[in-house]
Amino acid sequence: MGNSILKRGQSTTEIAFVFAGIVLLFVAIMQIWFWGNKQIVQRQKAYNAGRVTAGTSSDSYTLQWPVYKPEELKEESVLKGQ
Repeated sequence: MGNSILKRGQSTTEIAFVFAGIVLLFVAIMQIWFWGNKQIVQRQKAYNAGRVTAGTSSDSYTLQWPVYKPEELKEESVLKGQ
């Protein structure tokens, strides 16, 4: 009878340790998740601030640097293969 009680106590202790380990693992995964989310948010804030600095956030946006503009397509240049 004493042996049965010891086995029951041992299994209860093992279950408690396993449960604590699973909870600890879950908490660690959640901390990594929150850390990664915070990193993404910070990068997005910096990206948006850079866009505002470049002047792309306003409706009356004008080009502030030379930008490639393709030549207009003309019938002569198409027929000559230019």
